[in-house]
Amino acid sequence: MTPDDLDGLTAILAESGSQALGFFDTLHQREVEAKSPGDLVSDADRAVEQILRQRLTAAFPDCSILGEEYGGTLTARTWAIDPIDGTSNFLSGLPFWTVSLGLLQDGQPVAGGIIAPALGLSALGTPGQPLRTTGFTPGSRPGNPPCIGIGRNPRWPAADRHAVEAAIEAAGLAPRLIGSCALSLLMVATGRLAGYIEPRVGGLWDCAGGLALCRAAGLPTAFRVHSDGTVDVLAGGVFDLVQGAQGLAGLRPRTEG
Repeated sequence: MTPDDLDGLTAILAESGSQALGFFDTLHQREVEAKSPGDLVSDADRAVEQILRQRLTAAFPDCSILGEEYGGTLTARTWAIDPIDGTSNFLSGLPFWTVSLGLLQDGQPVAGGIIAPALGLSALGTPGQPLRTTGFTPGSRPGNPPCIGIGRNPRWPAADRHAVEAAIEAAGLAPRLIGSCALSLLMVATGRLAGYIEPRVGGLWDCAGGLALCRAAGLPTAFRVHSDGTVDVLAGGVFDLVQGAQGLAGLRPRTEG
């Protein structure tokens, strides 16, 4: 992806983030339904995905689109998009949600952009070019972040998650559940979390953008897509912590930069 492509992606991300923030600032007007128990969707999710599809199709006509709300299929070049990752946070009035875009080339994340509009944070990147970030002050980046992000979903048995949390704590680190895979991976890519762990996240739309950002930052990543579309995700300094962990066996780190 060229610098001009990243410029275009920056504009698309900013527009969609502004639209999503407008919906966030009028939560009392949102129309909400449950796709399944505990899995909510609102009119905001659908509207933001529609604008993302329009803008990405115009800017990248050679790419297909795979979105959380309107689906799609993987081709040689596919944008995996999540219009609002962290919908429950969004609908609760919490700022921990994002708009996430990830470009997959032959199934591998090669470019990504994530914006957290309510936090004023964003990052865009592709391997071989420096991350473009906004909202992160240089002095706020620690040398060795003491926290590891983890996900939580009904497909990851609680006992297995507790075992991973215990391994994190035994290493002298602190597990942190933010409630958004994309936001967590953004924090890994920008050095605020030491890593991220989540088996069976909902789909590539949740993680493609964040995995691309982590790869652009030169961090190790691994992911595995299951037949139902769910994805095992590891990023950053977590691989020693999940040795023998149920559901994460066989994932090997890949580093690009």
